[in-house]
Amino acid sequence: MFMSHYARLVRLAVQLTGDRDEARDIVADVMERAWRRFDSLKAEEQGAWLGLCVRNACLNRLKHLKVESSHTEQLAEAVRTLGEADWSEHERLLGKVEAVASTLEEPTRSIIRMCYYEHNTHRQAAERLGISHETVKKHIRKALNILRERIKQKED
Repeated sequence: MFMSHYARLVRLAVQLTGDRDEARDIVADVMERAWRRFDSLKAEEQGAWLGLCVRNACLNRLKHLKVESSHTEQLAEAVRTLGEADWSEHERLLGKVEAVASTLEEPTRSIIRMCYYEHNTHRQAAERLGISHETVKKHIRKALNILRERIKQKED
């Protein structure tokens, strides 16, 4: 099966992808799938089945490359946007948040530190403090409300 169909399948894949190395990889993957299904493939259907699988694999690969390209463009745009952002404003706001957070009462301050600075989950913070995760959520809501109010007051 390999010897009689490989060259034709590679030519088909090269026509569809435009890349000889990619075409060989696709045909190799299809041949591997065919090998696993060898007993169920009838000799007279092998060529058509292999051709269809190579065609579909090439189309899937091309779709994937298009999506990758789109994501790469979006990432590049995001990096350009971030590069243009006013980092001093970001740092100033972060300083305000840290100043307000340091004035919070315990255990709210510790919960904020554990969840937002140490990246613990609510359950992990609750276990460390010996309280329920619902209590942790209440403290976080309370802290976020205080942070919003005080930062808004400082900006006004």
